[in-house]
Amino acid sequence: MVSKYDVFYVIAKKGETSISEIVKKLNKDKEDYQNIFNKVFVLEKEKYVVRKKTIQIVNEPKPIQLFNLISFCIHNSINYNILFKQNMLELLEKASKKEFFTNKDIMIHPQTFKLYTEALARYGFLLIISKKPLRCKLLKHHFIIDLLKFFNKKTTFYKPKEYNFTKEINKEMKKYRKNLKIHPQEFQQLENKDKINFIHASLSLEGNPMTLPETQKLILKNLIPETKNLQSIQEINNYKQAVDLMVKNTKRKIKLDIELILKYHELAMNQIVEAGTTRKQNVIIKNNPNFKTSNWINIKQKLTNLLNKYEEFETKKRDVNSIIEFAAYFHNEFQRIHPFIDGNSRTTRLLTLHILRKARIPILDIPLGYFDQYLDLTKRSKKRDDDALKNLLGEIILTNLKNMNRKIQS
Repeated sequence: MVSKYDVFYVIAKKGETSISEIVKKLNKDKEDYQNIFNKVFVLEKEKYVVRKKTIQIVNEPKPIQLFNLISFCIHNSINYNILFKQNMLELLEKASKKEFFTNKDIMIHPQTFKLYTEALARYGFLLIISKKPLRCKLLKHHFIIDLLKFFNKKTTFYKPKEYNFTKEINKEMKKYRKNLKIHPQEFQQLENKDKINFIHASLSLEGNPMTLPETQKLILKNLIPETKNLQSIQEINNYKQAVDLMVKNTKRKIKLDIELILKYHELAMNQIVEAGTTRKQNVIIKNNPNFKTSNWINIKQKLTNLLNKYEEFETKKRDVNSIIEFAAYFHNEFQRIHPFIDGNSRTTRLLTLHILRKARIPILDIPLGYFDQYLDLTKRSKKRDDDALKNLLGEIILTNLKNMNRKIQS
């Protein structure tokens, strides 16, 4: 069933169009002409579009906001028609007020609650803490805030507390290892999917405009989207090579060293001349003067010091907590050394995954709902906080494990 939002997006993308063109664009039959006309009439009444010789978008803040919300959903393979439902919006409004919630806090039909929370978890906006009772955590993301504001819902988000999820991670790790022995092929398929999600997520954080469906088609079928520039496509293909090598290396238990770090950067940033070489000039983080990067003269020594600490870490007996703790430290230290002229953040994430995966922690995705919190603790941060990043990494790891175990067991 075509929604008014489907019709609106076609009009907004076209700039100006007709009912017949909308019917054609939505792959509908002529019999659907009246239904789509009715949707246009509703949109006009709500002042999102205007009918003249053609149908056009009203150039006002509200239509622009709606277009941005739908575009974000399409970019990330999210069904906006589900998120725009009144029951869903009420759930989001209530869930945003309490860090951990159950249906007692929402008070909707249990099946609807289960359907909506599973959808939010699938889109990366929600962590399911337990199934019986179904206890969840809505992740604080600017999209959820913008969505609630658009539909005139209250946006008083809870203040997130920092938790150490080591106990929960160990529990999920036991389930994961047991499931892996029984379903190795299924886990390989999940990992391949998560790898594409990570490539898309990591490059989206750096401004790559490719949507998740476009990234999937490019990697899986080598289908090149017509609307994207060559650089965006090169970034994805190059980063995939680096991620593929990281996954292969960690399965073989290969340790990091300076040559491997430079190789990862060379592959990931092959589209620039300086790929695989450290910088010979000072740099600053755009829009964040509080983030101090190393003087280029000190890069070699600082990388040596960091890798010495990595070697020391590798020789020690480690538990999950100490592994995540070092991964967070390495992430923050490497990003502040900022050894390259470009591509530092995507390389940092790759190296962090290398450390975790080599230690048999099978993380390979950053769910969408964690993007804002992650950026606020890394290159958007005003102050370095290794403990906070450690706790966030722990929660992201827990989310990865829960998602994999749930998908295998369902």
